[in-house]
Amino acid sequence: MMRISETFFSIQGESTFAGWPCFFIRTTGCPLRCRWCDTEYAFTGGTDRTVESLIAEAERAPTGLVEITGGEPFVAPELPVLVRGLLEGGKTVLIETSGAFPVPAGLDRRCRIIMDVKPPGSAMAHTMRPEIFRDLRTGDEVKAVLAGREDFVWAMDFLDRAGLVEGIPVTVSPVFGECSPEDLARWVLESGRNLRVQVQLHKILFDPARRGV
Repeated sequence: MMRISETFFSIQGESTFAGWPCFFIRTTGCPLRCRWCDTEYAFTGGTDRTVESLIAEAERAPTGLVEITGGEPFVAPELPVLVRGLLEGGKTVLIETSGAFPVPAGLDRRCRIIMDVKPPGSAMAHTMRPEIFRDLRTGDEVKAVLAGREDFVWAMDFLDRAGLVEGIPVTVSPVFGECSPEDLARWVLESGRNLRVQVQLHKILFDPARRGV
């Protein structure tokens, strides 16, 4: 059984898959407390679901893209079984994780990991360890949500220390309503780095306070 906060069909709002229809499975529980977390309701509560029922629901969704998010999926012991079942059903599987936890043993690496960098503005920078990011492989991604210039500089230094495998894309987004997208674009251009600027699309398409999007 897995403790699940919600499942829903929506538009992917972040990563290089932004804009595509996606079926989401949101796990319950997260040890982190990011300052700008928009899913605090997933810290507790939820419903016990069998892995089989989650796979069956994903198979009924009119998309081949599935994201497991949270909460924090990497602390769910049943995650490898769920991922394997979704992959065997022909789904493209994304896992969005905080970056604070290593890749679980037994995880089928045909999935695509989207690993967050938590900068000082999140109040969770102390959970970041460069060696965790070194486990990423081609096909995985890194993303950073940034509150300002200090966060941008810190995140770039952290990624330099992490030494990502060549070819892993890095996307950077402004904290919604707090950091100017124009400022972030300027910092990226000035840095000369190969970064992908994006906005949190789901907060533009839908009410930012709405669940299930």
